[in-house]
Amino acid sequence: QIGGTYTLTVDLVRDGIGWLGGTGGSQPLRVPLAVDTARFAASYGIPQQLDTFWAEQKTLSVQITNTGNQTWSGAGPNPVNVSYHIFDSAGQAVLWDGPRTALGADMAPGTARAFTVGFTAPSASGIYTLAFDLVREGVGWFADSGAPQGRLPFSVTSGLNGGYGMTTTPAQVTIGATVDLSVNVINYSGKTWPAAGANPVHLGYHIIGANSGTTYVWDGARGTLPTDVKPGTQTTVPMRVQLPANTGDYILAWDLVQEGVAWFSQVNVPMKNEPFTVVSGVVFYGSGFGHGVGMSQYGANGLAYGVTGRPYTGEQIVAQYFPGTTLQFGDAARPYNRVLLSQPSSQSRYRCGTNRYFDGYFGDVISNGGFRVLDESKANAEIGRATPGAKWQFVASNGVVEAWSSNTATPTLVGTFTSVAVVPLDPGNPLRFVQKDQLDGRPGFYRGNLRFTNLGNTLRAINAVSYDDYVRGVISFEMPNTWAAEALKAQAYAARSYAYASYRGVARDYDVSDDQADQCYAGVTAEGPRTDLAVALTAGKIVTWNNAAVKTYFASSSGGYTKDFGCWGTRVVRSASGTWICTPDASQPFLAAVPDPADRLVSAPANPRASWSVTFNSSQIANAVICAGGPNIGVLQGVDVTNRFPVDVGHAVSIRFYGSAANADVRAESIQSCLGLRSTMLKLAPF
Repeated sequence: QIGGTYTLTVDLVRDGIGWLGGTGGSQPLRVPLAVDTARFAASYGIPQQLDTFWAEQKTLSVQITNTGNQTWSGAGPNPVNVSYHIFDSAGQAVLWDGPRTALGADMAPGTARAFTVGFTAPSASGIYTLAFDLVREGVGWFADSGAPQGRLPFSVTSGLNGGYGMTTTPAQVTIGATVDLSVNVINYSGKTWPAAGANPVHLGYHIIGANSGTTYVWDGARGTLPTDVKPGTQTTVPMRVQLPANTGDYILAWDLVQEGVAWFSQVNVPMKNEPFTVVSGVVFYGSGFGHGVGMSQYGANGLAYGVTGRPYTGEQIVAQYFPGTTLQFGDAARPYNRVLLSQPSSQSRYRCGTNRYFDGYFGDVISNGGFRVLDESKANAEIGRATPGAKWQFVASNGVVEAWSSNTATPTLVGTFTSVAVVPLDPGNPLRFVQKDQLDGRPGFYRGNLRFTNLGNTLRAINAVSYDDYVRGVISFEMPNTWAAEALKAQAYAARSYAYASYRGVARDYDVSDDQADQCYAGVTAEGPRTDLAVALTAGKIVTWNNAAVKTYFASSSGGYTKDFGCWGTRVVRSASGTWICTPDASQPFLAAVPDPADRLVSAPANPRASWSVTFNSSQIANAVICAGGPNIGVLQGVDVTNRFPVDVGHAVSIRFYGSAANADVRAESIQSCLGLRSTMLKLAPF
């Protein structure tokens, strides 16, 4: 059994006596022999390079050739099997006895066969060596007798690399709430994240005190991936999060984890840290007042005073809030605006200042210059004239308008008409509509003409007035007359253009009402030297886009960013995915959202609505959600105001409420109305 050079001697033997060659007889036959040692050896065809991840299960194809001089037995008492060892960079065995792979059949010397070998990579990063070796069971490893191993160096890295996208984490939640959230996760690594199996990837979270750094929850309930996540793809993970039972500021830190391996944050993958506040109710922090579309009046005043740099002119202010527009003169063939003075104008919450609501059946008209009364149904034939200071009364009765003259001591019924017009004899002496005297006692004088018709036996009153005289009656009821002269000019442009663009055609009897449904209009009562000058300096000019008048909306305060027209009213719609979205109007790009820092910076006077807050309890919010068309959410648990346009800086488009019974995503304007909020420029933290 030992290799070497030997001599084979062939000799005859006489049993019981001796060898013949030893007795002087015939010579034995001597044959020299070379004896080879029994060798069990192999060569290995293996990959040139291998990279793995922590605890990754790999499969390799290995070509093994029998380079020894013995047949390998595939069965029997001492079968030969394929196995492997794993060594670290220091040569220490990490795994000595890898799982066996059977030959399947005997292998004669010189034959080769391919084997599929599976192994699991170590769970720590580093450089390792995978050493393939054959073992003769019950005898020993081939390498023990000097046969070379098939050695393959390979690297192991964590393979844990990912990121986090959009979440539905609310900025404000109630004490002890449990909220159902969703988190978008992205696989930036080179391996697939398994959703199940021995080492699945889950989403976890930690809750940490924002100021103290104290860990309140380290190992939050895991969220399961809905499916395996391949490299370069993403998925949304549903999460149920139990929140702290104490008020305060916290951080919700999202952290992926491969079970049995490591948290992603342990291998330097940043967590997604989201601040939130636990409160006993809901605190909305707001800025601005009004709908926010178009020109901000506080912002206009700030620009006129140069709070953002150089002072703006009225024309520049208009260009700032209505980008791309130009100023042009209106059509001389359409000199009059028709203003509704009677119901429903100036009704309820739309009342303007001291404007009086009128829904009566009669009205008295007086003028210091006298006036004519015309029958509109007969080509404005003159019915009669009022002497200076004399009063006529117009009464809605039996479907017509009665005209009563008080030129004499005893009122006289002049006649009944379907429509009458009252025209001043001297335009410098306007008409007084007594029933529209201001609530503070100032007389209700109106320039232009008055028109009366019967509407359900109530007197319908309309003021036909030139656009410039109309604007004289608007400005001080919409903007304080003490504000910057250039801001008053901008208000004049906006008021005139709004009215001009509101023309309803001959089929309607009025264009605008005298309240906040359109613009506050008080006639002569609102006039004054500074506002009249603003009208004179802008006389006849309107704001246009493509040579057409535009509706120049304005509001008291934008909150620092105007609202896009597409985010107002019915233009906020449900998307295919169910979220509320804005629908910008391509035909009105001049009503896009624009930054408005002057709105919050103005100091002469300061904007009293630049920053405000209001608190609601759970019951109030639940009722408001129902009022806004949402479900009964039960006990309020959280609020999310991240759906804003433009993103992060604009007005809220919708507000998501989390409750014990249901979650609800409702239009911000609906909640504004139901809760009486001043604006939709809302946050859950101070501005």
